Amino acid sequence: MNAIKIQNLTKYYQKGKIKAVDGISFSVPNGSKFGFLGPNGAGKTTTIRCIMGLLNYHKGDIYISGKRVHPLKNVFYRNNIGYLPGDLGLYANITANHLFKYFSTLFDIHIDQNYISELAERLKLNLNQDMRVLSKGNKQKVGIISALMGKPEILIMDEPTSGLDPLMQREFYIIIKELQEISNCTVFFSSHILSEVEKFCERVAIINKGKLIEVADIRDLKAKSIKKFELDFETSAARERFFEYLKSEFPENQYTITYNNGNQIIFSISKQNSRRILKKITDHQEHKFQINDFLIENSSLEHIFIQYYEGGEIR
Repeated sequence: MNAIKIQNLTKYYQKGKIKAVDGISFSVPNGSKFGFLGPNGAGKTTTIRCIMGLLNYHKGDIYISGKRVHPLKNVFYRNNIGYLPGDLGLYANITANHLFKYFSTLFDIHIDQNYISELAERLKLNLNQDMRVLSKGNKQKVGIISALMGKPEILIMDEPTSGLDPLMQREFYIIIKELQEISNCTVFFSSHILSEVEKFCERVAIINKGKLIEVADIRDLKAKSIKKFELDFETSAARERFFEYLKSEFPENQYTITYNNGNQIIFSISKQNSRRILKKITDHQEHKFQINDFLIENSSLEHIFIQYYEGGEIR
């Protein structure tokens, strides 16, 4: 069963003039770590609010654990979901401890005070200070703990590490991994920090201008993406000979040179063409290239993301 299933979700603003979400469909399997990616204004937050039943939508269906969600009506699923909104709003004159007790009553969530205290200690948060005196980062920690405190079956988080310093970002992901190992909860979140998504998630959906442009496992995206080559030559003349070979064999739009000087050349090329390059540089008959060493890397998720938004597909 899928933890979340979205079918043809469509949401308009300004009486239909703006399609914030345009007929998107995807599923988030139970127990998975799923990233939801897109630039500002792509439709990520609108989609998440629709999933949570906080926004009405015009077309489509949303299912949580197999049950259809009726916007602004059903709240049956909320005590099984830990939710962290992107625009976190907190009462000013209340402490974190009081806020957690209020949420537990409002959403009928059983909370373990020892677990809350443990999370606060690990995230370096004072639970007895009023919200009005907390920094942005500490307010974000309050939001994180409120999402985690009930040890939910599904975690839905919009930019969860916003405002956190690198040490706290790292601790956040350690906490999430520990929770998932214990309870096999489903984690669905949006983020602009693609290096974090790449390390943590197994699968991603990429959205742009309200349209879904890709849903895939990260390893599959990286497998079909471009390859980065770093070649070190014995002489600059050997490097020039290889550069001439590259220009003669491949059109300019099929590779990108990022460095070409001295005895080194660094370039990116499609996976399909990379096989030809690899065969060429490892062929012992090609002594003219005089290659001392070479390194080949897969594209990062960030590079793949940029490829989609600049070219519409992975080259």
